[in-house]
Amino acid sequence: MKAVHLVPAGAVLLALGAIGAVASLDRPAASPNPAAVTRQVMVTAAARACPPALSGGAGTVALIAGPAGSGGSGQADLASLPPAGVQLQPASPISAKGPGVLSLLTVPAASTVPSKGKGSKGTSEPTGWSVTASGTMAQAMEAELASSSGLASLRCGEPGSDIWFVGPGQQNGAAQISLELMNIDSLAATVNVSLITDAGQVPAGNETGITVPPHETVTEALSSAAGNSGVVAIEVHTSSGRVAADVSEGGSAHGSTTSWLPSAAEPSAQLVIPGVPSSSHAELFLTVPGTADAKVNVLAITAQGQYRPFGAQPIDLPGQSASSMALTPIGGTAAAIEITADVPVTATVLVPGSGVGAFTTATGPISEQAVVAGNISGSGFTPSVVLSAPAGSARVRLTEIAASTGSAGSRASQVISVGAGRTLMVPVKAPPGAKGGVAFAVVITPLPGSGPLYAARVETQGQSTVVGIIPAVSALTTISLPPVRDSYDAIAP
Repeated sequence: MKAVHLVPAGAVLLALGAIGAVASLDRPAASPNPAAVTRQVMVTAAARACPPALSGGAGTVALIAGPAGSGGSGQADLASLPPAGVQLQPASPISAKGPGVLSLLTVPAASTVPSKGKGSKGTSEPTGWSVTASGTMAQAMEAELASSSGLASLRCGEPGSDIWFVGPGQQNGAAQISLELMNIDSLAATVNVSLITDAGQVPAGNETGITVPPHETVTEALSSAAGNSGVVAIEVHTSSGRVAADVSEGGSAHGSTTSWLPSAAEPSAQLVIPGVPSSSHAELFLTVPGTADAKVNVLAITAQGQYRPFGAQPIDLPGQSASSMALTPIGGTAAAIEITADVPVTATVLVPGSGVGAFTTATGPISEQAVVAGNISGSGFTPSVVLSAPAGSARVRLTEIAASTGSAGSRASQVISVGAGRTLMVPVKAPPGAKGGVAFAVVITPLPGSGPLYAARVETQGQSTVVGIIPAVSALTTISLPPVRDSYDAIAP
């Protein structure tokens, strides 16, 4: 038995009290015990963080929360996460509409406190925003940083303790690399940032022990640390607390040529990257974070079937390396990229477009449903949902929900079938009755009996210029609570 006396008595009592609040302690018995059964409970709280707008001024958050017509109580609010150490005028929280309604919420830049003196004015400061929801509004919540028209450019991320990014370095168009660290909690977080480039592991330098105060944003410039690299992988790891993180890359720290580099999946031996549109110049960025060398296999899942763009032989990559390779063989069809390796890796795909380009990263298969809040059609813009079923066929319901100033927006839906081992690109548009150019959300729901489904929203402009990709992530209404046992192993060190 573990020496439980090493745990302070107060901590043990507190932990047991917390356990008892969610489930009864089960007792070993020959017959099944209800407490040992995994239970499904409704989601009652959700939190995200959105980075400052790239323009440095006001921005827009596309937010949809709670199933339509669900009733019940709940709320969703945005609150500012100002730059650390800057004295700002207090900003009032911004509230969203009711459940199932797409809201486009304008988030202003923060204003500094004016200096004393006649005629003095405060200056505007870019600020991040926390998104918190409770009750019914926490279910199926999705929030994205968007343009004023409602087109999403980045999914607002969940706070965590280990977050990865991998993408181009300075030699591939990312002259400026900036990291936004946002703390939505009431306790300070301590962050260590490590980098791997195509030249190998980068010395830690000054990117360790970064303090992110509660409810504030810290911006770190990483261009000099990345050196003159072609590829850069960034790990954001907290030694205390948690943060949400986002990376911008471009020719300037904040400007029209800057693109968001979304967070990559946690390193794994198997990844699926959805939503790779047809392009003759797509590029795959890979990193091997561990010290062991990797053998990597790449499989493209297209409308015509599956094939290996780099041949049947695995790609050999050294440990603690970051590299890139052209995906030119994918040609003129949308695809998902499946990556398998003998050690954990993580990856991102870059598609040429505005700024540095548009990125898509690995996601898990959709459970319950996924939501992409910020989409627009018309005026030269065309959104599509790219659906991939690597293992088994899938039937999917796509529901479009228009933004509305009333209690609910107009809706439309369609059911799509995706063959096993195939990818399908489905155009979507605002539902009938919606005003031209109005923003709308897309809900992606795998139907019962479907195999694993992966998806992403791809937005194009003009003659197929890609202006944004949003990988679809599960937006849960329920979560599973595992059984709790009467053992101190859960709380003892």
